[in-house]
Amino acid sequence: MKAKKNVLIAPLDWGLGHATRCIPVINAFLKQGANVCIAGSGKSLKLLQKEFPQLHFFNLSGYNINYASGGSMVLSMLKQVPKILSGIATEKRQLRRIVAENNIDIVVSDNRYGAYSNKIKNIFITHQLNIQVPEGLQFLKPVVNKLNTYFISKFNECWVPDVENGFKLSGELSESKNISVYSIGPLSRFADVKKEKQQYTYPIIAIISGPEPQRSIFEGKVIEQLYDLHTAALIIRGKPDDSQELKSRGMIDFKNHASADEIFSLINEQTVFISRSGYSTIMDLAALGNKAILIPTPGQTEQEYLATYFSEKEIFFYQSQKQLNLDVALRAAGNYKGLETILANELLNKSVKRILNT
Repeated sequence: MKAKKNVLIAPLDWGLGHATRCIPVINAFLKQGANVCIAGSGKSLKLLQKEFPQLHFFNLSGYNINYASGGSMVLSMLKQVPKILSGIATEKRQLRRIVAENNIDIVVSDNRYGAYSNKIKNIFITHQLNIQVPEGLQFLKPVVNKLNTYFISKFNECWVPDVENGFKLSGELSESKNISVYSIGPLSRFADVKKEKQQYTYPIIAIISGPEPQRSIFEGKVIEQLYDLHTAALIIRGKPDDSQELKSRGMIDFKNHASADEIFSLINEQTVFISRSGYSTIMDLAALGNKAILIPTPGQTEQEYLATYFSEKEIFFYQSQKQLNLDVALRAAGNYKGLETILANELLNKSVKRILNT
């Protein structure tokens, strides 16, 4: 009998999106008989501990990035390159020790550039092969993407969570002439959720996410405007490590965190989502088929690109956080067609089977 492979999955801890999209990846490896463990930090690690309490977890240091309340996210990242490089070096040392002490055969890194070992197979999951930069910093784009390509080339394989042909949820973000990729299809924690009749549903669900201080600024605006509209809504605060739930305010209920099953039990086809436009959120919306209002994190070029991309295709309504007006947005969202994609995970399962058998 062939021995089971030991697989370590390590999502980046910038927000919760990298962790949520790793849920179907973890499930795919488990279903094909692998021994899976998880490495991470912060809220994303807490989220996966709630989803997979039976698995073993390791702490892997984050990059400790500071986020400004305004300005370009790309420019902020460039200013912190020394800190990021130091974080990658620390991450690599920690990963090397985890691999050696636990006989890891395969590492799957979701955007953690230092999560690889030269002694085993290494997979890098990303949708950002063509990193976007603000208009005024276009001259930096070749340098940014060359650096991105350099780090990704350290891995044996690059897996892109999108389709190979046809309409791409990631648009231009996953285009690259310099990196050979395996398309594994869109990833969503809702892909395997069983659809059942709901007892009570919310007409509006706001999912708050992203780095501080923008997370709290976004949350404050949404609470204030929904309260003034006197409408029933649920706000999922993106704080899985906080055990203290907020009390209901008017017709607004709060949850610090909700699993895919919980969220699905509280929506119907008419439920409108209010959320950031991160790629993991886009994949979740595609799996659910609901209409949505996208509010990108200010200065985060990836989210601004995706919000514009889906707005121009009349799929999701888009507003900036600065100009957020939910009264207008909720009425306008109904004129957009939304998106529903069947996420069968066939490409993912194919890649998992191949890597486990080579």
